Amino acid sequence: MKFITSYNTEWPARFNRIARFLRKYIPDTCLIHHIGSTSVPGMPAKDIIDIDVECPNGSMPSIIEALNEAGYDHAGDLGIPAREAFTPRNGTSAFNLPYHHLYACESHSPELFKHITFRDYLVSHSERARWLACQKIKEDKSASSRTEYIENKFNAYEIITKESLSWAKNIIQQARTSRTADA
Repeated sequence: MKFITSYNTEWPARFNRIARFLRKYIPDTCLIHHIGSTSVPGMPAKDIIDIDVECPNGSMPSIIEALNEAGYDHAGDLGIPAREAFTPRNGTSAFNLPYHHLYACESHSPELFKHITFRDYLVSHSERARWLACQKIKEDKSASSRTEYIENKFNAYEIITKESLSWAKNIIQQARTSRTADA
């Protein structure tokens, strides 16, 4: 493969190392989520750990400050509302962690919901995870650049995103129906 690599069993340990570091700086009220393809067992991916820090609604200014103290520069939302991006600052401990993309989202963020749902759907639907893995490998083989690979896999990601959001909405609806029936 040219732009992605086979699943690496060390990805969960890399995530845990980064999460332990972040935990020293962010409040206990925040959750740290391993997201993206490296969070799905068996999924080929770019060798980059994707992380969402979930923080309570209204707390983003204090999270930005905490991550700044941890050695991250705030890069803004990069065009995706309700999701803030951070990059490790050169010369800091954060910079020496395994290569990762770090985002922070408040709990109500639709982007956070989408990321977690995407991961959980693929983990619980192995046939769809295998389909996506095949699509990624096919697009990797045909791409002449990393940018082209990212563009080419977009349609497959859109399909899985729609499926995962529908799946999650069904689960939420079933839970509401069950609560109503129990009342």
